Amino acid sequence: MQKWIYTMRPRKPFSMQRKGSFTVVPTYSREFKLQSSKNKGGYNFGIILFFFMVLVISLTIPRWMEASKIRYQQELAWSIKKDKYAFDFLLKSGKWRLKKGRISGAYSEFKLAYAIQPENEELNELLLETLEILCYDRGTDCEDFELLEF
Repeated sequence: MQKWIYTMRPRKPFSMQRKGSFTVVPTYSREFKLQSSKNKGGYNFGIILFFFMVLVISLTIPRWMEASKIRYQQELAWSIKKDKYAFDFLLKSGKWRLKKGRISGAYSEFKLAYAIQPENEELNELLLETLEILCYDRGTDCEDFELLEF
């Protein structure tokens, strides 16, 4: 066999191919063609799952919006209630300080209460009264204090 391989002459350019070895190796040719999928059930399941999720989400979003609206209203009611307690406390504390003669402390309490409810008539009268007392005691034109616009 080796002798046969070595005694072969070199091939000429553009000549025909050499003959194969002793056994011919089969060549496999494959043809590819479009075929329908055998797994159609999974594809349909995915579409059904997608539409189901869209349905669930579209039904829950309005409920979430309504719940957040209710929660916001509850927080707003709580903050108003809390502000009412704070306003009442500051007004009561300011009156007590005014009664005890602590005018500058009463003025600071009334100023904080004014930040919560600036339209309260009683508070505005008490603020003017404390400002008059402070200005009279110091003998100034009230330039040291922040004048509130009424």
